[in-house]
Amino acid sequence: MDIPKTYDPQQAEERHYARWEAQHCFAPKINRDPHAPVYSIVIPPPNVTGSLHMGHALQHTIMDVLTRYHRMRGYRTLWLPGEDHAGISTQIQVEKQLRKEGLTRHDLGREKFVERVWQWREEYGGQIIKQMRREGASVDWSRRRFTMDENLSRAVREFFVRMYEKGLIYHGEGMINWCPKDQTALSDLEVEKEAQSGQLYYLQYPVKGGGRRVTVATTRPETMLGDTAVAVNPNDERYRDLVGATIELPLTNREIPLIADEYVDPEFGTGAVKITPAHDPNDYEVGLRHNLPQVEVIDAHARMTEDAGAEFAGLDRYEAREKVVAKFAELGLLEKAVNYEFSISKCGRCRTVIEPLVSTQWFLKQAELGRSALELIKEKHEPRFVPEVPYEKVFTNWLENLHDWTLSRQLWWGHRIPAWYDEAGNVYVARNEDEARAQAGTNQLTQDPDVLDTWFSSALWPISTLGWPDATQDLKTFYPTSVLVTGRDIIFLWVSRMMMTGLEFVGEKAFDDVFITGTIFDKHGQRMSKSKGNGVDPLDVFDKYGVDATRLVLAQMESTDTRWNDTQVEAYRNFANKIWNAARFCLLNSEGATVGQGFEGEPATWALHERWIMSRLNQTAQKVGDAIENYRFHEAVQTIYHFFWDDFCDWYIELSKTDVTAADATTERAAARSRVLTVLEQALRLLHPFMPFITEELWLQLPGVGVSQLHPAYRDAEPTVMLAAYPQARAELIDERAEAEMQSVIELISRVRSIRSELGIKPGEEIELLVGPARNGQSGVFTPGVMAQVMRMTRASKFSVKEAMTPDVVPRASARAALAGGVEVAVPLGGLIDFAQERERLRREQEKLHTESERLAAQLSNQNFVERAPAEKVTELRQRVADIAQRTHALEQMQEALTAE
Repeated sequence: MDIPKTYDPQQAEERHYARWEAQHCFAPKINRDPHAPVYSIVIPPPNVTGSLHMGHALQHTIMDVLTRYHRMRGYRTLWLPGEDHAGISTQIQVEKQLRKEGLTRHDLGREKFVERVWQWREEYGGQIIKQMRREGASVDWSRRRFTMDENLSRAVREFFVRMYEKGLIYHGEGMINWCPKDQTALSDLEVEKEAQSGQLYYLQYPVKGGGRRVTVATTRPETMLGDTAVAVNPNDERYRDLVGATIELPLTNREIPLIADEYVDPEFGTGAVKITPAHDPNDYEVGLRHNLPQVEVIDAHARMTEDAGAEFAGLDRYEAREKVVAKFAELGLLEKAVNYEFSISKCGRCRTVIEPLVSTQWFLKQAELGRSALELIKEKHEPRFVPEVPYEKVFTNWLENLHDWTLSRQLWWGHRIPAWYDEAGNVYVARNEDEARAQAGTNQLTQDPDVLDTWFSSALWPISTLGWPDATQDLKTFYPTSVLVTGRDIIFLWVSRMMMTGLEFVGEKAFDDVFITGTIFDKHGQRMSKSKGNGVDPLDVFDKYGVDATRLVLAQMESTDTRWNDTQVEAYRNFANKIWNAARFCLLNSEGATVGQGFEGEPATWALHERWIMSRLNQTAQKVGDAIENYRFHEAVQTIYHFFWDDFCDWYIELSKTDVTAADATTERAAARSRVLTVLEQALRLLHPFMPFITEELWLQLPGVGVSQLHPAYRDAEPTVMLAAYPQARAELIDERAEAEMQSVIELISRVRSIRSELGIKPGEEIELLVGPARNGQSGVFTPGVMAQVMRMTRASKFSVKEAMTPDVVPRASARAALAGGVEVAVPLGGLIDFAQERERLRREQEKLHTESERLAAQLSNQNFVERAPAEKVTELRQRVADIAQRTHALEQMQEALTAE
């Protein structure tokens, strides 16, 4: 058989993905079993403007592992792909393009601008979809969705109208996040908190008629021009006598009350706080409770209004801040200004500082819509969060403290709010303009110019992509979905809302489980970003190491925050090469062999290493299946890795090599070759969800594979490992005794190989092995067949099992090593090495290790170094100290053996 010496990942990736897609392997219809269980996932829709980053690659890998695993288990699987229209992000991209042409969106007008956005989407959008194919994502491309598709847009309008008719959507005033640069309201998710060093200003406000002053602390002194109260905690004894007093607000001609409210923290500042209902969300709530007026002193462009006073009107908010502070200082009312660390809210896209404003917008009463979701998580703990701690509590706390959701955005790209106004200003909410006209009794209507928050359509994603509001077969079959794989940053604004809409409109939860992934940081522990230039492009990693190796690294990260390091990917590329080389050996020695044969008869009649490998294979299948089912991907990866590398490659192939490579074409050789190929075939199936490409490349070349290996649900399909039945553990083949006995053999061979290496015994020199005492059933392990294998793998000319390892049996000049069960092995050294020369070499090595150990100990005893050095560096040094101690002990034992000569 002709098989290349090296594996070419890119060639295999392109060829097999195209074939899978052409043969519709990713579609649920490939499954012909009418009673098949269902497994479904909807992808968190990436922005149409986006390109693949490590966060996507992590989540897509986990979703693909789950999908491929369940497909191989015979489930009717659907992994549904799609993109989000990303309202503000996409509009910004197109406006940038227009600016290069010397145009603005207003030059084009709304209709032409929206046409331009669609054109941009067709030309540049969806790049991430192409990149997903490179990942090996087994999504059903025939069901690809876009949040602006007509069917999904219809679902959005239905959602809006039903909520309006139910009284949960209303048009009115409320506090919003406003971006002065992008000129739109923002959702909480579009706002990022950023730590900032600034100043906390202590301003004195005179109390009318008493000569007293009340000091308030603020980071935004410019907003004091819009204060309409000073508040204190009702339990604060310092201010109890002032509650109800009148404050003379400096720099204005206004008087404001001093009120009591539980919101005030007596420990902050002086315990008295200024209340500006028009420019702070908490103050806004206080203002509603106390019926305070709202004085807007900052406008939508972040400039001071006429209500701020003639002296300040027109100033930028930061210019006004400086002037207010200067005026307070002139009046002797600036008590002090101290350095202060606090969080500031910025637009997540343009990084402009957000201005809280009171504005007339469309709002949704989330608290009422979320009631069912809250009951479900508290009473039944559904959906199941993985990890449960802390995310179930995070989800529950959010639902317990829901605020009204600002729905409207002052943009042109997005779902237009389905509300129309007549000339008198009356509003008509309808599914389309014809319906609105029927309500109004006139054709003279104007549609609301705003669009909906992008997250409004995303909230419907699991149901709208499956056909809602129609009662489709897809919705009936694949909803609720099985799992949502997402990041912790959108539990509030996406996960919770999908649960709300699913329960409201379909009467069922959106997903059974929610798996929360970790965050991938750069090697220094910093969040990756374009602005920092520290991002790692997954495509570059794919090109360098292959997709399969990268997927293994990503899968085992699970929910842990991780610093990216190419070293681990390189290690898994080496693993891929190990798989290739092992399979190549098997295929080059496959004449006369067939997968599925060689293990005939009762297991008790098999050789020890055959019983052992079948036990290890079934143990591995059991552990890996359980790990994947319970989202323990790190455990699954490590279990498969060690089975393939250690059990199969390092031991089983080596133990079988004599029979497999025998010159004569006997039935024994064919059986040995078939056994090795059978284990290899099962191992490739186990690996496939994690490493789809190399497993497919090799599986298709195995002699005897075909339709018979496929899961019964796919018997009409073309042979492919992705439709083969995932290995299920057979309890009757798990043999603990065989594993224990084989471990004794492995330990013996490993110890003898270490002795040869440590003492520099030449590879061509044959040695003698003495093993004993012959007790505890150990002697029964070393049958003639096993002894022959041990002698071959240790280059021994003689192997004796002794009743006792006494001085009259074991020569004094012997290297000895303890084995399990009180047994030991001895290798007589006479005639094998120059004792004096070897003792000198060992002494020099001991001195070298001692010097290195002292140097490392000095480093690790330096507390300053331990605190400042990267954690992985400190761990590496500590591991090296432990390795040196172990090596030194081994050298001392060897010196002792050589001295006995």
